[in-house]
Amino acid sequence: MIFSTALWSAVAVAVTGVVVLWLNPRRAINRTLFSASLHGSLWLLGLHLVFAVGQGDGWLRFSAVLMAFLPAHIWLIKDVIVRPAEDWRSRFMHCRFWLVFGVGMSGWALSNAWGPSAVSGYFRYWNFGYLMVMAVAAVFFLTMAVSGMQGVPGVRRIELQSVLLGGISGALVALSLIGLGQWLAEPMLLELMPLLVATLFAGTARALTSIEVLDTRHILSAVSERLVLVACVVLIAWSAQQLTQQFVHPSTAYVLSLTVGLWFAAELHPWLRNLFRHNSRQTKLRQAAFEIAGKELRPEAMEDAFVRMLKDRMQTGRVVIMMGSQSRLAGGGVDLPIDSPAVISLQKLRWLTPERLERQRGIAEREALQTFLSEHQFAVVVTNTGHSLSFAIGLGLPLTQRPFTHPEVTRLMDVALTIENALARARYLKQAQHAEQLATVGMLGASIAHEIRNPLVSIKTFVQLLPNHYQDAAFREKFFRLIGDEVGRIDRLTEQLLDLSAPRVFSAKTVKVHDLLKGCVDLLGAKAEDKRVKLITDFQASSDLVHTDPDALKQVILNLSFNAIQALERREGERWIRLETTKHADTVEVAVVDSGPGIAPEVWARLFQPFQTTKSSGFGLGLAICKDILSSLHANISADPPVTGRGATFRIILPCPPPTS
Repeated sequence: MIFSTALWSAVAVAVTGVVVLWLNPRRAINRTLFSASLHGSLWLLGLHLVFAVGQGDGWLRFSAVLMAFLPAHIWLIKDVIVRPAEDWRSRFMHCRFWLVFGVGMSGWALSNAWGPSAVSGYFRYWNFGYLMVMAVAAVFFLTMAVSGMQGVPGVRRIELQSVLLGGISGALVALSLIGLGQWLAEPMLLELMPLLVATLFAGTARALTSIEVLDTRHILSAVSERLVLVACVVLIAWSAQQLTQQFVHPSTAYVLSLTVGLWFAAELHPWLRNLFRHNSRQTKLRQAAFEIAGKELRPEAMEDAFVRMLKDRMQTGRVVIMMGSQSRLAGGGVDLPIDSPAVISLQKLRWLTPERLERQRGIAEREALQTFLSEHQFAVVVTNTGHSLSFAIGLGLPLTQRPFTHPEVTRLMDVALTIENALARARYLKQAQHAEQLATVGMLGASIAHEIRNPLVSIKTFVQLLPNHYQDAAFREKFFRLIGDEVGRIDRLTEQLLDLSAPRVFSAKTVKVHDLLKGCVDLLGAKAEDKRVKLITDFQASSDLVHTDPDALKQVILNLSFNAIQALERREGERWIRLETTKHADTVEVAVVDSGPGIAPEVWARLFQPFQTTKSSGFGLGLAICKDILSSLHANISADPPVTGRGATFRIILPCPPPTS
């Protein structure tokens, strides 16, 4: 028995059809592709008999008859895509023109008008009649490409493009190889034709049935990239072999050429991917996400920035970021229990589109997922990869009304990981900031209680004296003035305490930094006095106007000062903290200097990283939070390198307000 390329191709096409039917037998396009695979297998089997039998004119006519009905089958595939809900009786009625065309071409192939075979040799079976049938099929595909795309929206348009691309490519490849084989008298070209046709059928079937939607632009780009890669590698390997075999043994030359070819492929592949723009959009999307993550610190502002970025980059009008919290997945109007059927299935799938629901078999809770997508108008949803679903992004239909293709879904999944990490970090940082604020309030509690006690004692004393001196006008005036001053002082202290404990939303404005530092000294006074620490101010800045958030800067100054007081508790001798200011060109520098033991060299390099602490209590987040706060306000903080015998010096660089025109 002769095993030709046509026979192997017939088997491959039949197997492809069986796989397509197995993937989703309930889907009409899968069933139609299965019937088309049987039709194509019979045609390729006829070609095999032409190649295998010595006198194959009859088998050539049989193959031509099968070829004549292929346009009708392709039309059926196209009609199933355009009108998926139509019944089969109506579909065959619409197909009657192409059935009549097939009958006419078959009658011609079986009649004496078919014409003589080619002159001689291997190509004696390829006469004008057979080529005419193939040419008519190619013209049919081209005609459908021009007229069949009108008014076909969404994924159906993409599927129709895939059918047209596969059909046109198959017809043109077959005609080209037959023509080249006839011209060059090279039988190998004719034997390649069935293999290429089978490959194109398999590729078309994959494009129509795979859960990964690909449009023709992506397919052509990927195929072109691989063809260029293979051609270049073959050329380089062949050239290397031709060159090296002049100096070494042919087997050694073969190994060297193979090594050169593999090395060249590894070097060329990334360049080709950039050339065909497989990576450029994904890289730009990832870079935009990184920029937002580095620029924004507040979770709400960061989430809004991510939503705007995805709307712009993914060309959609609806973006919802959903976070898992308290056993629910919520965000943007979506609120689902984590244990709901839709969420459980979504976690297993990791990404979901309406096209995947339609194409893939065996999806649990299909109806729940369809309801979830339709209710929230999602065209794609991607999730995280953890054990429990804690993050998801849903996008509405693109403005082009085309579905999201697999490369776009891949880009979204890639950037979703960056968004999830950034939002989780921002939320954790917000919680840590609030914890640090409450810790600062706790440290201020004792000193503020002491500060409040003094005016209360004064008020109590005057109240006790009031009955005996009420008629004294001078006493009453002094009493009322003291009451107002002392109550105002208590009110300011409690207001500052509440400001420090409240969650922060930073907003920069013009601030007089000297007044702010004086307020910090007032708050620190009792604590410093209790620890026998002297507070010194050295304000040398000629202009103290800065552009910052006063509450945020006060939080940083208090944090640095409390750190210094705690460091000085363990030091004998002179204890002092000095607050300095210096004016630079367009910035003001605030320095917090102490006479403590200084910063250990091994700690200094990672001083502003989280969880770096030398204290017996605390989490080591204070300085990291200070740095993040100042970074969000376009300010900077640094520590002088450690010097033996010298305390710590922290320098804060604050921007001056922009000039007014």
